[in-house]
Amino acid sequence: MAQRHRSERVAEQGRRFGHLLDEHAQVLHLLDDAAALRGLARRVREETGAHIGLAGPVEAEQVLVLRQWNGTWATGLHDLHVEMGLGLGGLAAAERRPVWVADYCSSELITHDFDAPISADGIKTMLAVPMVRAGRVQGVVYAAMREVSYFGGRQLDAAVNLADSGGLALQTASAARRQREQAAAAERRRIAAELHDSVGARLFRIGAELRDLRTHAQPDSAELLDRLASLEDQLAETASAFRDSVHALDHDEPAGGLAATLSRDCAAFQRRTGISAQSVEIGQLPACDRHRTRALLAATREALLNVEKHAGARSVLISAIALDDGIAISVADDGNGWSEPAGGGIGLRTTADRLAELGGTLSVVANEDGGLTARIWIPLP
Repeated sequence: MAQRHRSERVAEQGRRFGHLLDEHAQVLHLLDDAAALRGLARRVREETGAHIGLAGPVEAEQVLVLRQWNGTWATGLHDLHVEMGLGLGGLAAAERRPVWVADYCSSELITHDFDAPISADGIKTMLAVPMVRAGRVQGVVYAAMREVSYFGGRQLDAAVNLADSGGLALQTASAARRQREQAAAAERRRIAAELHDSVGARLFRIGAELRDLRTHAQPDSAELLDRLASLEDQLAETASAFRDSVHALDHDEPAGGLAATLSRDCAAFQRRTGISAQSVEIGQLPACDRHRTRALLAATREALLNVEKHAGARSVLISAIALDDGIAISVADDGNGWSEPAGGGIGLRTTADRLAELGGTLSVVANEDGGLTARIWIPLP
């Protein structure tokens, strides 16, 4: 009797363990699109009796890419890129409905851009079902036979159900990936802020002390003055490298566009420094590619950094406007002034060089009522 109870407990534990493994796989598929697609390629073979299972997401520029496969002989279908409307999968995705052909290479229903890899795997009958979620085609799942065959109602239902679950998995995995990216970006910004407030402030203090020593050194102490100047140059290079590292940490894509990012930068600057800061968009800014947006933001942030360290300002105004077939940003302060790009500020010189690589310019001019204005401009293609 005791032996039977032990056997029953072991069997029950085995069932519970198997159930937990299934739940783990389901959660994994909801968080990892590669795992979800790999599972689809395997399950479509198991549940339809097909010789080959394929699954792929719709990626950039609305191109379907066959990322996972099960049962293939050759490699021609691996990572195959399929444009909308082409072949069987492209047709299913474009029309958002299941499509199947009895003999792929002789079918008049589809284009024959992919006959070579299809023939290399001996494929005859093939079914493609789009994975549609929230009104968007997330990908396509395929079932293929190496003989002229027929996909009946049960097999079609099984493939459609798998495509539905696959669409949910890809949508959920995409949302999870965005959350991870946002969390990583937030952590980078936190580290960048801590570095700026600690290491950056320390570098600034060392530089101020070196300048003070050089100012009060005896005029006849040529060797000491040379050493202090050399140390200042080394410190300037270190500070520039440090700023580049901080900018690299805080390189996440600007959410909501350039104007929204400038507004957030103003709010962060005001919280950090206590200096009143405001951002104004004059008219609607045109669309700007990633590289130009980053260059504009980096230049604006460098200007704000100089205001913070050198200007003694009470307020800053950032304005952005479409000007001369490009985008112009002005950073105006009411302080005491700071270095111009040609005047030795290594950060500003580096920023001006980066803008120049994209055809842009950076200049600093004095305001009539005090303070300086950094003028940043970059052309649009």
